[in-house]
Amino acid sequence: MTIDPLVSELVEVINDEVRLFNRLLSVLQQEQAAIVTDDLHGIEAAVVAQQQLGQQAPRLEARRLRVVEQLAGQLDLGPGGASLKRLVSALEQEQGEELGRMRQALLDLNQKIRATSENNSFLIRQSMRYTEKCLDILTGQPLGRGMYGKFGRLRRHGGPRSLVNQTA
Repeated sequence: MTIDPLVSELVEVINDEVRLFNRLLSVLQQEQAAIVTDDLHGIEAAVVAQQQLGQQAPRLEARRLRVVEQLAGQLDLGPGGASLKRLVSALEQEQGEELGRMRQALLDLNQKIRATSENNSFLIRQSMRYTEKCLDILTGQPLGRGMYGKFGRLRRHGGPRSLVNQTA
């Protein structure tokens, strides 16, 4: 088997991964907008879309790893040679440059996905804290949480305070 068909297949697989990662990034951005606007249906739709995309990603990755392994074998890269980074330097200049750009696109998308996902997690945690604080104020009872005070001791909030009539 010659190298060119394998390189073409690798380019195809990486392009599929780039498309998938772009869709995932778009879904995460939609989820972020839904979190900010408190759109529960939008959040649910984003989670379903993420699950579907998450099921496709391992199949593409396995296919890419298989092709990279085959290419590494064809190029006699030796043990530990089956990596996209090593292939980029081992292939002819034009093919190597193209794969290098594609590899960098994957890495950049991965970083954007991580950052957006971390931001979404932060927004959700903040929303939960806000909701808990509102419940504390409305019920007058902190939900089993305390605050650390001076010298690291757990300090409980003061007596009951509530905006809701608890005797009714």
